[in-house]
Amino acid sequence: MNQNEIVICHLINWEHPFTGNFLASLFDLEKKLKNKNNNNKVIYAFHKNSMHCKWTEKMRQDGREIYFVKKKGIGSELINVLKKNNVSILHLHFTVPVIKIVLAKLFCPKIKIIVHYHNMFSPEIRYASFVENLKRKIKVFLYNRIAIDKICGCGKAVFEDLIKWGIYDHKCCYIDNCIVFSRLDVDIENGRDIYNIQNKKVLMIIGTAYYQKGVDFAVTAVKDIAEKYNIVFFIVCHNKDFIVGEIKKLLNHIPEWVILAPSREDISFYYKMSDLCLMPSREEGLPYALLESIYCETPVIRSDISEMAINLPNDIIVPKGDIPALQQSIEYVLNQTDVWKKTIIKEQKEYVLSQWNIDIWNNKIIDLYINVLNKRPHMEGKLC
Repeated sequence: MNQNEIVICHLINWEHPFTGNFLASLFDLEKKLKNKNNNNKVIYAFHKNSMHCKWTEKMRQDGREIYFVKKKGIGSELINVLKKNNVSILHLHFTVPVIKIVLAKLFCPKIKIIVHYHNMFSPEIRYASFVENLKRKIKVFLYNRIAIDKICGCGKAVFEDLIKWGIYDHKCCYIDNCIVFSRLDVDIENGRDIYNIQNKKVLMIIGTAYYQKGVDFAVTAVKDIAEKYNIVFFIVCHNKDFIVGEIKKLLNHIPEWVILAPSREDISFYYKMSDLCLMPSREEGLPYALLESIYCETPVIRSDISEMAINLPNDIIVPKGDIPALQQSIEYVLNQTDVWKKTIIKEQKEYVLSQWNIDIWNNKIIDLYINVLNKRPHMEGKLC
């Protein structure tokens, strides 16, 4: 890395109640950047909607430099932050209005801009109206011709979706997101004792994104076998009222075997108490829950969408939306012995650790920064 100071500004649309693996990854990246060169600097800009989140205060206590900018508008506050800190790279995560990106480039012409997509583009365009399609074409034009130095997908499927969306191949690359496994190693309470479910078969799903994660598929599949297998089904979410409404639309009531459980920073609490994690997703970015669950030694059943095709050994796959197949797979796993589960999980965990360790991601992101700053072309259109 060059001896000159590199200043990274992460602009993040993040209003969740916990830092999760995403922010934990950025904190680990910050540490790695400073280890490379102590002059390097990392700052974080969030929308003002995040100011109420407790983790922002914890970030300050840990000595991190954070700013809050308006979510709407032309981005004058962001431009002031970029100029004040002489930012080298603006690294954007999740959706940001394109006008802010264009103006940041115009007012800070030396800055390099990386847009990181952690989810698929397809949900934005699948049911697009004429006006929405026109906006998309304008956005693609500005991305391609003016604003962006590199667009990075969080996996190959997202990268391919970017290309389909109209982004130039030479503007794109992908880096598989990784997991900060250490955050899953914390000592936790015994969830089965807390919920008094020692003799139950415990299933779980990360369900805040109800439609995207296929929660309706999972609830419908479990409905007819819950009594037979003495199942309790945890739907982990931070939007309980919305999930209640959706399940009532589906079943007209909330069954006793459904537990709407609050999201937690120590998410391993739920993985480690569960017999099975369900991921019958319609859409994913990187399937964090798949990797985290396996690391916590809990089997996973997943849908066959491309974003979760990670060559996992002993993968348990069902066609997306095929509720009978999902139900059969649940029964299959619940009927297996502990020895069977330990055998398949051992091989899966070893594979996950070899492919999605956070150090791998850190090194690739730093290489991306260096290549963007030095205008190196060899990363274009492929895995970074």
